[in-house]
Amino acid sequence: MTFEPDDILEAGRSIRPFLPELLGNDAVQVDKQLAELLAQAKAGQEVDKQILEILKSQPDTRNWIAEFLSEKQVSKGFEPLPGKGQAISAQKYICPQGDYVWYRRIVGATIPICPTHGVVLIPAAQ
Repeated sequence: MTFEPDDILEAGRSIRPFLPELLGNDAVQVDKQLAELLAQAKAGQEVDKQILEILKSQPDTRNWIAEFLSEKQVSKGFEPLPGKGQAISAQKYICPQGDYVWYRRIVGATIPICPTHGVVLIPAAQ
């Protein structure tokens, strides 16, 4: 299956908060690699294939990325209840430098700091 480069970059940004849970001790190294590649992407380099390869290299990140890039992206918000209604999206926060994404799934959850730049994430434009 082929994915759009922008979707892969967004997946690379979005998985970063979950790396400790997914990879344990390996999370720091993978996060560093992703941060470097995302900085290169911001500078105009094509790095989407490298990001995808990193994320496909571990079973847990491979499963996460498969779900994120699927047609039905549960990780980006909430699924609707059965019957009539609409899905409620989780609020998206981004690093002003563009390499880290976090979704606020619980009202009142503390907005994290970007691990790369040490700044508080800001709400993404709707």
